[in-house]
Amino acid sequence: MTELSQEEIAEIKDHFDFFDQDNSGLIDIDEFTQLLKILAPEASQDNAIRGFATIDVDQNEQIDFDEFLDWWKMNWTVF
Repeated sequence: MTELSQEEIAEIKDHFDFFDQDNSGLIDIDEFTQLLKILAPEASQDNAIRGFATIDVDQNEQIDFDEFLDWWKMNWTVF
């Protein structure tokens, strides 16, 4: 996996902040479902639940920025 520049990380942080609708610094399952509706409109609720569980590495039912960044780098940086 290639290293991201500070500008790229800042752009990804902007995406994270956009979906962190309550400004908690974390993305919950509802916010992730909204994110997935935009990035993958054909995804089902089951896809959202499974995806969320995969990204939530520490299993605290929240996605923090580090978890989000790792996921984004693996799945979306090609776009």
